[in-house]
Amino acid sequence: MLDVRLLQAFYWVARLGGFHRAAARLNVTQPAVSQRVVQLERELGVQLLERTRRSVACTERGRDLLAHVERMLALHDAMHHAIAAPEAVHGLIRLGVVETIVHTWLQDFMRLLDERHPRLVLEIDAGASPSLEEKLHADEIDIGFLLLPLSHPGLEVHELCSFPMGMVASPRLGLGGRRVPLARVAAYPLATFARGGEIHARVRAVFADIADLRLHASATLAPIVRMAVDGLAVACVPPAAVAREIADGELEVVRTGAVLADLRFAACWRPTPERRLVRAVAAIAAEVAQSHPPAPARPVRRPRARGAGARRPEHR
Repeated sequence: MLDVRLLQAFYWVARLGGFHRAAARLNVTQPAVSQRVVQLERELGVQLLERTRRSVACTERGRDLLAHVERMLALHDAMHHAIAAPEAVHGLIRLGVVETIVHTWLQDFMRLLDERHPRLVLEIDAGASPSLEEKLHADEIDIGFLLLPLSHPGLEVHELCSFPMGMVASPRLGLGGRRVPLARVAAYPLATFARGGEIHARVRAVFADIADLRLHASATLAPIVRMAVDGLAVACVPPAAVAREIADGELEVVRTGAVLADLRFAACWRPTPERRLVRAVAAIAAEVAQSHPPAPARPVRRPRARGAGARRPEHR
């Protein structure tokens, strides 16, 4: 009987077009992948791959075998996850995560994943959704917790949660509490996610009537939050992503009456024969996301000392 590791090596070399990428996908060395393919060719007595310096392609026999291997790996995957105890499931999951989830429920997800599958190992790549989606298509990550809608078709999608967009600012700007007009908010610079993305477009649309709008953009959340905490800009982000800063009084929610549509997030992965594990990971993510408490709507203010009731000056 053929060793499943030989079939996996051949499948990923054929699908990804190279030994290096297949080795990264299988979390083994490139020589190990080469040896497995050579052993498979030796056991079958045929050449399966045409190798050149720049490319790898299936021979005619290799193309015939690939269809059979895909079915065999899918059956092996189904059998393993149907029979094996959860604590026996092992391997490496390369996970891409957008920052909003990093700052909300990722830690709870990791705890539950470790409880259900203690032998799984995570390799986490945090970043902007478009770049993570490209990595998913290039097979540089196995599953991504991404912002919807996606740019490319062909991925399997399991919707996880949504977070409302909002505006937050340092209390020093005097924008918290009662509803304030957009023109007053726009007297300060705004900061949100990168240009060309859906979030940036939504923010600009809300402030379309402001002629001299100053809208800073960042591909990552940290600079946006830092600018807001330091009073340098009003941040247009999901308040859930800055719940700690709101609770600590470093930021407060700015209410304008403008509606910034909810951001929807989903677990996404490429359809491959071995996908039951990523589906199990997606199910755990959905369980955590749906049970995660919402962010506080207003800051938890520290009580002021007696005699400190003077009104805070507004900075215009």
